[in-house]
Amino acid sequence: MSVSTSIERGGIAYFALDLPHKGQASYVHIREIVDNLRRLGWHVELFAPRPGVPDEPRNVAAKAYEYLRTTWQALRSLKTHDVLYVRAHVLSWPVAMAARLGGRVLVEEVNGTELDLVVSRPWLRPLRPLLRWLYVSQYRRSHHLFPVARELADWLRAEARHDRISVVPNAANTDLFRPMDSTPAEPFVVFFGGLTDWHGVDVMVDAVRNPSWPAGMRLVVIGTGVRQSLIEDAVRAGLPVRWLGYRPYEELSQHIAGALAGLIPTTNPLGRSSTGMNPLKLFETLACGIPAIVTALPGQRELVTQGGCGLVVPCGDAAALARAVGELAADPARARQMGERGAALVRAAHSWHARAVEIDKVLRACLAAGAT
Repeated sequence: MSVSTSIERGGIAYFALDLPHKGQASYVHIREIVDNLRRLGWHVELFAPRPGVPDEPRNVAAKAYEYLRTTWQALRSLKTHDVLYVRAHVLSWPVAMAARLGGRVLVEEVNGTELDLVVSRPWLRPLRPLLRWLYVSQYRRSHHLFPVARELADWLRAEARHDRISVVPNAANTDLFRPMDSTPAEPFVVFFGGLTDWHGVDVMVDAVRNPSWPAGMRLVVIGTGVRQSLIEDAVRAGLPVRWLGYRPYEELSQHIAGALAGLIPTTNPLGRSSTGMNPLKLFETLACGIPAIVTALPGQRELVTQGGCGLVVPCGDAAALARAVGELAADPARARQMGERGAALVRAAHSWHARAVEIDKVLRACLAAGAT
């Protein structure tokens, strides 16, 4: 496709200070946006820490080195790019401000608030006002913001004090995640993702113990994290749980295929999820042609109910989660119909290509308006 002179000349510096390993949601999001913008004709240079290794976390010194190295490289590159695309991070402030002062288009992808840091690192709670300022001061100076949920966009309008905002949720790679014929040896539901405090690991284990959990139904768990001991304990206790640990991203769809449903029992500690949830695993689950059972959090609740592609349960309610699994197990034809609707919905409107097209339009408009 033809591209404008400005795109050919400079393109995009994509700055992301996450320290992901391959297969994590942040890693997937970064790579998919970069790859699909390149397919649309953009020159994109990625500035991000080198990916970590699953189950081998970096120590503080190694993380600090990666932050400094990546920041320095991004700062040096600003004069050769037209657009700085920032995956919002509390430490991206220097690069964002340098881009603004240097007359570059500054856009930021926003995946949450400072609460995410406070929940995952409670020792930062006294610094919450400073963390909020470091984020919000960037948003106020950005030419455009890309929140991942409508509720997060509402929060940004109040905090950033402008309306240069477009909601760009997560999506699915519809080449990797697609319906597949599979007849499992036993019925199962699946959870895949980080085993964190807010992903409802304890809720799933309690649901399996609940009397409403359907007989013969196994919970398959894919992922690692700080709460994996709960899954290990459930396996040792003889509960119908199978833990696969880490699995390469490219193999996930093979393990999802044939599931009765995908579980997304996200919780809401300190209200962190009240600004909307559109988790990557939701779109990937639906893309595989299986229904999703989600908690009643903004974003995922509306997608599932309006699309007729799953069930919604209250946050933290293990009994309700068990009953929802039982409801689908008792009516497999209904579950298949939900899965078909979900797969069609993702193919039509929630692929990564569709997301890149939305971002492309905004970036071209910013450049055409002479934002630089």
